[in-house]
Amino acid sequence: MSQKLLAPLLGLACAFSSYSYAQQWQFKVEPYLLLTSIDGNSTIGTVDAPLAVDFDTILNNFDSAFMLRFAAFHQSNWAVMADWGYIDRSKSHQQASLGVLNAQVRQSVLQVALAYKQSSPSVGEWINYLGLRRWDNSYQFNLETNHFPQTSFVDRDEDWVDIILGFKIDKSITNNWLLSSSGDIGGFGLATTKLTGSLKVGVSYHLSDEWDVSLLYKGTYVDYDTGDEADSSYFNYQTITHGPIISASYQF
Repeated sequence: MSQKLLAPLLGLACAFSSYSYAQQWQFKVEPYLLLTSIDGNSTIGTVDAPLAVDFDTILNNFDSAFMLRFAAFHQSNWAVMADWGYIDRSKSHQQASLGVLNAQVRQSVLQVALAYKQSSPSVGEWINYLGLRRWDNSYQFNLETNHFPQTSFVDRDEDWVDIILGFKIDKSITNNWLLSSSGDIGGFGLATTKLTGSLKVGVSYHLSDEWDVSLLYKGTYVDYDTGDEADSSYFNYQTITHGPIISASYQF
């Protein structure tokens, strides 16, 4: 009889333990839309004379992109955060001196970080974090030249990882409105990235215990190069990705 009672008692104990463990965590999922613009320059070696590929015009014409953030906060105030964004854009551009340039540019940025949360009446709630930002860029360019019967083609993948240090501050304005700001800096020349950083400011509105909506503006800068500038192995990516963000977050 005692053995028959032992199994359900152990099951209840495990269930209670799992529930208690889950109660120690709070999760936040936040899909968002970034109305993206990219300003700067990207150079990919020398494809075929007289073409030196400099695609700042192409990089200024991206559409909107869908992105996602996730955070898990423990009751000890430690947290794990992730932010992923993906852009895929195709465009044709007429250059009178060269011909027609058809381009497809894909950019994926994944950021993961370990964070610690604090709060005070004067500052509000702030988070300091240390993390990694991984860039994964793919470029396909096809130039239909005015000077030669053949076309020039570039297919290049570049990816790298930066170490970043960052902060996030949420300051209550009224009962439901928050002033939100965050930023980070990284690169530090540890790999091939000279410098990378981002800054984001805006407001959030508290709809309920579970739901928030936000309107912010974000800019991300990166200065990266690799290879020998004198030959086709050279790659340079110096841009600012920026635009307004509209998001809705769910906490549980």
